[in-house]
Amino acid sequence: MAALIFLVVTSLSLLSLYLLSPPAPEPASAPAATFSAERAMQHVRQIAQEPHPMGTLAHAKVRTYLLQQMQALELNPQVQDTTAAEVYGGVGMVGHVYNLVGRLKGNGKSDKAILLIAHYDSQPNALGAGDDGAGVAAILETVRALRQTEPLEHDVIVLLTDGEEFGLYGAKAFLKHPWAKEVGVVMNLEGRGNEGPSMTFEMSPENGWVTRQYAAAVPHPYFSSLAYEIYSRMPNNTDFTVYKEAGYTGLNSAFIDGFVHYHKATDAPENLSKRSLQHHGSNMLALTRHFGHTSLEATKAPDAVFFNFIGSWVITYSAGLNLLWVALTALLLLVTLVIGLRKQVITVRQVILGFVLYLLMLVVVVALFYPINEAVWRLLPLSHRHNGVYSADNFFGLPTVGAGLISAAQLAGIAVAAAVLPADGCGCTSVCADAGRIPAGTQRSLPFHFSATL
Repeated sequence: MAALIFLVVTSLSLLSLYLLSPPAPEPASAPAATFSAERAMQHVRQIAQEPHPMGTLAHAKVRTYLLQQMQALELNPQVQDTTAAEVYGGVGMVGHVYNLVGRLKGNGKSDKAILLIAHYDSQPNALGAGDDGAGVAAILETVRALRQTEPLEHDVIVLLTDGEEFGLYGAKAFLKHPWAKEVGVVMNLEGRGNEGPSMTFEMSPENGWVTRQYAAAVPHPYFSSLAYEIYSRMPNNTDFTVYKEAGYTGLNSAFIDGFVHYHKATDAPENLSKRSLQHHGSNMLALTRHFGHTSLEATKAPDAVFFNFIGSWVITYSAGLNLLWVALTALLLLVTLVIGLRKQVITVRQVILGFVLYLLMLVVVVALFYPINEAVWRLLPLSHRHNGVYSADNFFGLPTVGAGLISAAQLAGIAVAAAVLPADGCGCTSVCADAGRIPAGTQRSLPFHFSATL
């Protein structure tokens, strides 16, 4: 009987994993109103020709290409040429960014907007096909598909951020853009690999509303409140972190298989899974259309528990019910122990030994595999724990001056550093319609990326 139960559970688990595979990519000949991974791949191939970290010539070339594409989509793109500052670990940092911002007009019935985000900079050593060329390409193809049908009730704001890899600078800079006040819901696309399903691994706090909207709208749902809880306790950040902390409602999606290519030179277009790109785009297009005809006035609700049961069959319920499930589980465990003891199938000594052996097993696993893990890291001399070859500090050679504690004086010093950089309000400049590029005089060859401990 036990073997049969094991076989059934294992079979269902394997079936569930198979059913969670990304959808087949749509060809370039797919209907105009649908998302096509093959059409989106054309953008990925242009974006990920070479490493394009912020401030480099390759970065400027990618920016020019994206502005041309946004202009062709009639998004009336702007370049938000501005700065953003932060204090991290006692160090004040200022980044100079060129965000690309565009807007797909709705039918004018709403003053709320949908914000689509991906970053167009890469790590210094990576081509950036999965991180985050796929996200940028998915947004461009989504907008193209949206333009084939009737306008949505809400405007759609496209934000291609700069400087994500070196401190989320672009996402922070957009908060001072006047359009930021109109945003009703945020969707961010990321990549921590180059294949696998696009998993919605993070949602904003009070996620009950957005969770149920997601479950009802997307054709290929893949989400987990367990992943959400784990990620919220990790030190990792994406552009979505900025908007989550600012109180916006939204969600964050990424594919994470093929992690060996993350922040590596092999994060190239030829290694990017078209299935993963299709999953990115199919869900984003469906969600944007859904949100486009849904009121965005009340987007907060008590947190929900959510997960895929089998394939795209999802279960959501109020997090308040967790106490009930815990109580029922504890009761069932108590009943099982009582019945086992009465029937003399088990003894108190066996129960205690079983618990102790479980704890011992955890200790043994850690003791065995931690040294192995450390040994593997020592065999990768060019890598670090974030799975990249170079860090932002190594790339820019940032100065650190003096030492001290975070204080009001330190924040004032950062403000002074930011003040010396040119910025006009939100820092936006319109794009020349005939040239598809930033007007003369607004580009720089390198970003102003300042670091100081005051």
